[in-house]
Amino acid sequence: MLPPRLRWKLNRYRERFQDALGSLFRSQPKPRVCFSCGRLVGAAEKACSHCGASQAAFSVSVFKRVALAVIPAENPVTYALLLANLLFFAVAYVNSVQAGAMKGLFGGIDAEVLYQLGAKFGAGVFAGEYWRLVMPIFLHGSILHFGFNSFVLWMVGPQVEELFGSPRFLFLYLATGVASFVASTWWYGPAGLSVGSSGAVMGLMGILISYISQRPGFASEYRASLIRWAIFILVIGIFFGSDNAAHIGGLLAGMALGRLVSDRRPTTPPAHLRLALMSWGSVLVIAWSLAMVLLNLPAANGS
Repeated sequence: MLPPRLRWKLNRYRERFQDALGSLFRSQPKPRVCFSCGRLVGAAEKACSHCGASQAAFSVSVFKRVALAVIPAENPVTYALLLANLLFFAVAYVNSVQAGAMKGLFGGIDAEVLYQLGAKFGAGVFAGEYWRLVMPIFLHGSILHFGFNSFVLWMVGPQVEELFGSPRFLFLYLATGVASFVASTWWYGPAGLSVGSSGAVMGLMGILISYISQRPGFASEYRASLIRWAIFILVIGIFFGSDNAAHIGGLLAGMALGRLVSDRRPTTPPAHLRLALMSWGSVLVIAWSLAMVLLNLPAANGS
């Protein structure tokens, strides 16, 4: 039996083949390919009938056209998140080396460096530093920590992105990640420094578990595999002293969002507006959090 992820990809290829086959019977001029969703769009259409993206020369589609030259066309948000994690880890690693805090190749990142870059710190969150609920999603404490979380994100992220679409996927990833650190802050109180994308990754697992549970007979064996993975991460967290409060918070948030967020393409103006608010709202939250980290760097260095 083919793995669920491979079956999903085959279904996507079949849809694209059907679209291409249907284009043979369409009148000239030839249709174009939407750079937002990858489906065929009529030459005279100003917006994609599938995803609603503008086909104008100066639009988000143009930016995406450039971005896809660097980021793979399939699952662009997943790979963008992996790239962001890599960039933040590189910055943290270099600063830790410069501070003389790295012990060997696989040593841990300096706690002060992580704090300056926005790691979750309960006292800071309680003091109004809410960017410490966002930035930890992109930070990791060691090479092994970064490698393991990136591997699981690479395995699970594309499936959620293909099911819900890239705009919703960014919102789901950010929402479950923030929920994980809210749970961590509630559990540990003012103390404790915490980083990692594992809470958001657990959220993605929760979304898939919830999604599959609503569809009897749909890749039920994969649901069992996801549950085993979630249990494995929690058990590993116990032995290695990881932030299991964040893991559980992310998992529960994902299971809830998996039932609340629709995977259907927007077809009405209100639906398009909600999707835009979810995606661009997520981008703005991340941008604001990064700006707050940069603005507070001098105070962090001087403390």
